[in-house]
Amino acid sequence: MHPLIPWSLAGLLTCVAVLPAQAAAGALALDGVRVVDVERGRSGTPRCVRIENGRIAAITRPGARACRRDAEVVPLAGRYLMPGLIDMHAHLSLGPLVVRQDGDAIVMEALPDDAIAEHNAARLVGFGVTTIRNPAGDLAAAARYETRRAAGALTGPESFDAGPVLNDAEVPGLATAVATADDVRRAVGAQVEAGADWIKLYTGLSPELLQAGIDAAHAQGRPAVAHLEDVAWTDALAMGLDGLVHLMPVSPDLLAPADAEAYRASRRPGTYPFFEWWERFDPDGPEADRLVAAFDRHRPVFDATLVAFHAAFVQDQPDSAYLQDAERYAHPRLLANWQTFFTFALGWEPGDFERARAVWPKIQRMAARLYAGAARMTLGTDMSNPWIAPGISLHREIALLAEAGVPNARILRAGTVDAADALGAGERLGRIAVDYEADLLVLDGDPLADLARARDAHALVLDGRYLDRAALAALRGEE
Repeated sequence: MHPLIPWSLAGLLTCVAVLPAQAAAGALALDGVRVVDVERGRSGTPRCVRIENGRIAAITRPGARACRRDAEVVPLAGRYLMPGLIDMHAHLSLGPLVVRQDGDAIVMEALPDDAIAEHNAARLVGFGVTTIRNPAGDLAAAARYETRRAAGALTGPESFDAGPVLNDAEVPGLATAVATADDVRRAVGAQVEAGADWIKLYTGLSPELLQAGIDAAHAQGRPAVAHLEDVAWTDALAMGLDGLVHLMPVSPDLLAPADAEAYRASRRPGTYPFFEWWERFDPDGPEADRLVAAFDRHRPVFDATLVAFHAAFVQDQPDSAYLQDAERYAHPRLLANWQTFFTFALGWEPGDFERARAVWPKIQRMAARLYAGAARMTLGTDMSNPWIAPGISLHREIALLAEAGVPNARILRAGTVDAADALGAGERLGRIAVDYEADLLVLDGDPLADLARARDAHALVLDGRYLDRAALAALRGEE
């Protein structure tokens, strides 16, 4: 990187003199912008960032001829530049969860929907999300999306995809049933052949099948991520599991023995453990210490998805911001599904909501402890699940982590460079550096000082294409 040269009147006059008569196709110069170093948690002095063919070609002093030559020059003095955001838990193409009669059988399914995928993709970009991990879904739908995105038929984030979760029950579009280790190996092989980047393992698997899934994923050169309940996180990490999702470690084996026994005897089926387990867990006790130590030792990729649970905990409040977000930004078919059938708080009574909100400080404390450690912490939303609207929910997640006490710099790193590294794409995504892909957010203020700046971007560069505030508003459906 070249030495910084102070801005001066002479430099300004020089910049004006070299403005091209006509910009060359594919060349863009973001001039005078302050680059946010998300790895070191600091913002630099003004620079000129040149973009060619969708990649960062140079980062030089502001006004440099080499940066501006034959380029479309965008003057950005006083503004900040950070990498595009990465949502590590976004079910891009997931359709409504429905139950139907098939002969004598009752079938639950969540079939993919290309229109929902396109809707979600536009709003993700509109809120500054340039990359996602789709942690479970139909791989044919994911391939269709990527084909259309690559052809320029839609605007959306790059997606790293898992296939249907491996579980003990079949849900077309969402889960593949496995009963033996051979079933697991066959399912993993089929998903890899279909293009899976990750293998997702789910709550109904026994420890033996969970281990088989981890081993089969690794044999195919893929990481394994899991949503777990009865199998303790500490045990799964010792098996070699690469990633965990959701800050709901509701296994009885993670509680003190007396609490575990009482919890097993009293817990209700469904989603009541979202708060019943936390009522018996001390986020500063020895069990929490062991959990933090396991995260530091094994360094899993982890997204807390606080937003998914907080949305459920306040669902009974008619003025909930999550309900308003969903009405404004969610696809109408998903919104109708959440309003009439599918909710994480299904069956909850008023007292259950009160109990859930009472444990929220414990969840916040555990989030702060985990995000302060050495694990590969990322950001995720569980988009397309109830009340989690595309794009805006990642900013809700960011705010919830900040309220929990996670430092701003740690949050921004989790949502950019750490996520890119976790995806195995850290050599081309998540940083502002020469030869990296130009997926960038232009902000009106320093996000290290005010995280809300990232929510209302001045502009976004996606694959080297400059999208101004009006274009982002149109992608969000706010025309």
